[in-house]
Amino acid sequence: MRERAHPAPPSWPERVCELELPVGIATAAIEGIALALPQEPPRRLVVLGDTGCRIEPPSLQACDDAAAWPLAAIARQAAAWQPDLVLHVGDYLYREEPCPATFAGCRGSPWGDNWATWEADFFAPAAPLLQAAPWVFVRGNHELCARAGHGWFRALDPRPFTTCRDLTDPYAVPLGEQQLLVLDSAAADDSRAPAELVAAYAAQLGALAAEVTPGAWLTTHRPIWGVAQGAEDGEETLYRPNATLQAAAQQRWPTGIQLVLSGHVHLFELLTYGPERPVQLVAGTGGTLLDRAITLPLPGASVAGLPIHNGLTLRQHGFVTLEARGEHWELGLHDIAGGRVLACTLRTATVECPR
Repeated sequence: MRERAHPAPPSWPERVCELELPVGIATAAIEGIALALPQEPPRRLVVLGDTGCRIEPPSLQACDDAAAWPLAAIARQAAAWQPDLVLHVGDYLYREEPCPATFAGCRGSPWGDNWATWEADFFAPAAPLLQAAPWVFVRGNHELCARAGHGWFRALDPRPFTTCRDLTDPYAVPLGEQQLLVLDSAAADDSRAPAELVAAYAAQLGALAAEVTPGAWLTTHRPIWGVAQGAEDGEETLYRPNATLQAAAQQRWPTGIQLVLSGHVHLFELLTYGPERPVQLVAGTGGTLLDRAITLPLPGASVAGLPIHNGLTLRQHGFVTLEARGEHWELGLHDIAGGRVLACTLRTATVECPR
């Protein structure tokens, strides 16, 4: 192996090493620990995101309570499902401030962008799932340079190690006949569409358009056509994240994409818009504090100029599975104990979810 990032005490006492595995090898191990190798093609995928324990007063989560912060349980159950590949849709580190002395649930917790926090908030609780299968890591807004970006580039970014920057280039991951496109939307603005950011993301979508194959999936942390609920002037209303990506998609959208996989909204969402737009999946239920439940009706609600045909949202922690079945994919939502609470069939631009 070669050194990726040398130790930088006291924040980063560990050395990070890496090695690109040749295609076609049968086994690999580090100090006797066998590594899970890519399956060609992967037929069983786990999707999860927004996994860390939130310490951002006044929002506080009891990191020492497995029921209040269930990432470790989710990782064990997802590993038991025996996936071929794991997709994390972003936001790994939520311990951004010191735990208040008055709150026992996170007393003594590490915080900030350093190894101790990354280990506590992600690597230790996710260990069973990290050992179970290869991963694709998507960058979330919590991994911006002003937040936890330095840990992101040291440990998870797939390119050669570099100093932190807030916008990185997209890339494609071949999964047999299925193609996964990865877009770094950490810097995209939810509520505004600054011209320079829109131009940058439109250019990235244009670059992906040259690589896309029919039926491809796009994964990016911030949902392009997701929803969230809040109150405005005393009235409940739906918000439509993300303004930057929606404007960029109007300029340069790669045709042929079947599914967009995201996090950011701390709910499970499955939204269809008909053949004019891909299915939007949101899997932001991997452990952090959940968002408000969506109680407003979704069918007919307009998002970026198109009405939602069918919308399903659930507010509970868990993980998503995708399993190839012939020419379609079976999509499952699993709870903390691994039980499947929802089963759907994903086809081109449509999802069927018998209830």
